Amino acid sequence: MTIIWITDKNCASHVEYAFGENFETYPRWGGPVHKARAVKHGLVDADTKRHLVRIRGLDPGIHIRYRVVSREILQFKPYEVVYGGSVVSPIHEVRLPSPFDESLNFHVFQDVHGESRHLDGLFQAVDWDLTDIVFFNGDTLSYLEEETAVYDGFLDVSVNHFAREIPFVYVRGNHDTRGRLARDLEKYFPSREGRYYYSLRWGAVCFLILDSGEDKPDEHPVYAGLTDFDSYRREQAGWLRSEIKTDAFRGARYRIAVFHIPPYGKSHASQEIAKLWVPLLNEAGVDIALCGHEHEFSLRDPSPGQNGFPILIGSKGGSIRAQANPDNVTLTVSDETGRVLDRVTVTPNHDFSYPTGLREQQ
Repeated sequence: MTIIWITDKNCASHVEYAFGENFETYPRWGGPVHKARAVKHGLVDADTKRHLVRIRGLDPGIHIRYRVVSREILQFKPYEVVYGGSVVSPIHEVRLPSPFDESLNFHVFQDVHGESRHLDGLFQAVDWDLTDIVFFNGDTLSYLEEETAVYDGFLDVSVNHFAREIPFVYVRGNHDTRGRLARDLEKYFPSREGRYYYSLRWGAVCFLILDSGEDKPDEHPVYAGLTDFDSYRREQAGWLRSEIKTDAFRGARYRIAVFHIPPYGKSHASQEIAKLWVPLLNEAGVDIALCGHEHEFSLRDPSPGQNGFPILIGSKGGSIRAQANPDNVTLTVSDETGRVLDRVTVTPNHDFSYPTGLREQQ
């Protein structure tokens, strides 16, 4: 479990947490309080505004209560550190995922492009009590020139609505690779594996998170010779070839791929994805792929000799609400106004369907 927060002054910080199993003895925390800090090479992280603490060795499915504590550093010299006051957050509660969960509810937002006011409107329509995890599926920001773009573009509004207690996955899109701070993005949204592609198992669902990179060829002059996404996509294909053979993936009832640029489009990246990834996703028995990028909703049905699974492309500023249970996964697609565009259902035998007449009403 990774907790990240930002302070407006340089601080030394830690996380206090408990497992919330005995509220009779521990009425506030539910158990003995533990302390976690970020330590690298024997040194505790200090004199920084960005704080990242990982709590390791946690059992799946447990409830954790936590709060963050930051103590200002007024002076940091070789033989003298002067502290100022401390700030302490409220106590928040998080439940960790478990492979034994029978159901899973998640939301997907794509192509937000830093429009936080619009995102705030979408969030107000979400029942967060029935949400387990959120995916930002690419182009959440238009580019990264200043650190404030991360906060103002989507992070502050996400924290205000859910991100203190509900985890989110940041999937990189092509716009997320642009700007002088794009190379620092992982400092804000680190993955457990230290890369932007990985698998995530939650209950009966295994997600394959992939990074489609930039849409144009690496040689395009706009990139100034500073990209190598063709090699990067081949690297991911090699990882994917091994990952789909793991027990965690093969044992999942549902297999969902999440990446920003869909295959079979006009861009260079789209063609590369169709060539490198789609055959492996077919081999893996993926149930559905969730994409964005094109700014218009579409659903590409399985096609013989190409994609053996449906490809659902969400619209700009729209959302996908998904409910997974032992019988099926139902995905409801809405546009930026909240109007329902389609509903797609996939079952464990890799069949999919949509309600008769819904499309004809659009």
